[in-house]
Amino acid sequence: MAGHPHGDLAGPKPRIEYTVPEGWTEQPASAMRAASFIVGDPHAEHADLGVIPLRGLTGRTLEMWNLWRQQLGLPEGSAEEMTRAAMPVTVDGHEGHLFELTTRDPPPGESQKIRILGAMVDVGDVAWFFKMTGPDEFVGSQKTAFLNWLGSVKFVPENEAGAVAEGGPGGGLPSWEVPSGWQPAPPGQFLAAKFVAGEGDQQVEINISQSAGEGGGWIANVNRWRRQLGLGEAGADEIRQQTVSLQLAHGQGMQIELAGTDVRKGAPAHVVGVMVPLGDRTWFYKLTGPPEAVKVQKESFLGFVRSARY
Repeated sequence: MAGHPHGDLAGPKPRIEYTVPEGWTEQPASAMRAASFIVGDPHAEHADLGVIPLRGLTGRTLEMWNLWRQQLGLPEGSAEEMTRAAMPVTVDGHEGHLFELTTRDPPPGESQKIRILGAMVDVGDVAWFFKMTGPDEFVGSQKTAFLNWLGSVKFVPENEAGAVAEGGPGGGLPSWEVPSGWQPAPPGQFLAAKFVAGEGDQQVEINISQSAGEGGGWIANVNRWRRQLGLGEAGADEIRQQTVSLQLAHGQGMQIELAGTDVRKGAPAHVVGVMVPLGDRTWFYKLTGPPEAVKVQKESFLGFVRSARY
């Protein structure tokens, strides 16, 4: 599951109970996922299903719908388009929205498009995301089973979910040495912090986020950045060949540089991205902007990442 939003799992970890359908293989839960399944034959055609609860993201269906669209390389949609696409769904008495999204073309090396079948349901202060991803026709064939499974889901009351949080981001921001000329900017709902540098059409953005566990992993996040640059998804081997190590005070990070076209602006853009794993959580740093401006800021950006004390 790629490109998860970096939400908060502070407090007791939300839990659900359910009946596992025939042909689904339950996988171990993780810091981000409350439940996980392989749908179908793990050694043949199958889909991935993940259930992610995030505190503080209720009422943000449009942002999450557009995040799923971005994961499939689709352009951002409006609130009106989302409303037309949404189908009502009820999970344990709570009203939510069901969406189906499909890539425009099959990914490189694949014969089918990729489909997301997903439901979003708000329960108290927790936004729940139930998302199946896999080959277009196969996921379509599993829609009835998915809906029947949602009908079996029960949300465990908070006072029964356990007193200790599992995983989840640590408290507060790292201490950083912010380069001269960088200005703080509003981070938005999925970022821990944001800075801008430069002026006019030579301005760059520095986005910082954190996630419980591995945050989807290096390969998935690099492919998310690739989609933002209008690039097709790359395989794990190709990404590993492009990745270099970044020595840090807290071990090693992973660094990559990408070049493409900003899909929002339609202009050439570069990305320098870094992932810093810290055991129970992971930090992501991304420098993005016009190629020459990114080149100017690259060393300052890497120095900023190295200066972090968690």
